[in-house]
Amino acid sequence: MQKQGSGVRPMMGVSMRKHGARSGLAAAILAASAANLALSAPAFAQRQIDDPNLSPMLFGPTKEERRDKLRQDQREQEEAAILTAEQERDANELDDPKTRPLIFGEGQTDEDLVGARITLGPKDQNRNFFGALNFLIPDETNLSIGVGPQYQPDYFGSDDYEFSADPQVYVKFRNFVFLDDDGADFGIIGFSRFRAGPSIKIRGRRDEDENPALEGLGDVDMTFELGGFVATTFLDRFAFKAKARHAIKSGHHGTVVDGYLTALLFRAGPVSLAAGGQATWVDDNFADTYFSISPEQSLNTGGRLPVYDVDSGFRDVGGSVNAYINIGDRWSLNPYATYQYVFRDYARSPIIADYGDRNQFTFGFHIMREFTFGGTGQ
Repeated sequence: MQKQGSGVRPMMGVSMRKHGARSGLAAAILAASAANLALSAPAFAQRQIDDPNLSPMLFGPTKEERRDKLRQDQREQEEAAILTAEQERDANELDDPKTRPLIFGEGQTDEDLVGARITLGPKDQNRNFFGALNFLIPDETNLSIGVGPQYQPDYFGSDDYEFSADPQVYVKFRNFVFLDDDGADFGIIGFSRFRAGPSIKIRGRRDEDENPALEGLGDVDMTFELGGFVATTFLDRFAFKAKARHAIKSGHHGTVVDGYLTALLFRAGPVSLAAGGQATWVDDNFADTYFSISPEQSLNTGGRLPVYDVDSGFRDVGGSVNAYINIGDRWSLNPYATYQYVFRDYARSPIIADYGDRNQFTFGFHIMREFTFGGTGQ
């Protein structure tokens, strides 16, 4: 029994030692695995964060997405800059409706911006506006000069007509100064097809020896007028402009307000046709200078012209038709006709009622040559 008992104990001890060794080895392996996992977890997680395939909702945009977004923003900024430059170039080539060679005409391409004409018509793609208030940006200078015969009354209200040579100079200086036969306008402010600024004009003399009807009335000196203007275009076919100016030196010493509305009727190739309406309001000083007859003036005429007094009001309304025929790149032919109807109180002035006509007509044409400086060349 002892042998059997003593023989059993050693075998159990060996078995226990083997099992213990295996358990220890397993525990060591598990501990090593746990340690390795603990050490590798942060690196694994970082790789997952950097993986470009992960949703940007979790970790933000990837580097590639950020690059694409940056490229897209740059493209949009470049397109916006180009559009702004085009809009500012086209915005408000507004001018007086009598600025015949520059108002309407053949649309231009990027390679041929002849005359910087107003942007009205199908080729301009409705780009003649810009959305925010800003100062007009200078771009180039345009000059148009010409001459032609004109048939008109020898004074406003006369029924005696005469031919004369009518030299014309139209200037658009760097999209800022606009000079024509109705004075100079300074387009300081412009937004959304609108512009405004100071306006000046030099009104010519009226000499009493121009017509026997004026004898005894005295001369009306040249007048320097200063004021302002507003102008706009709409529906890509219409242009409106209003000017208010007051005499600041000699002449009539009064105030004049002019309004113009011009419509582009059609444009086909090199030929364009426009029609316009016009109205003029004058104050007492202007009316007295040109239409009233003072007792002294009546005496100077020997009673031929009776005493007459007229107050402020609308002096006349009228209309015009203008054709524009482009000849080559720089030359144009501009036939035109205008009509003005003098209102009752002014038409009753003896110099019109007795010696003139309330219906005033003007006919003529100009041959113009256009130049461009500082832009696309001459």
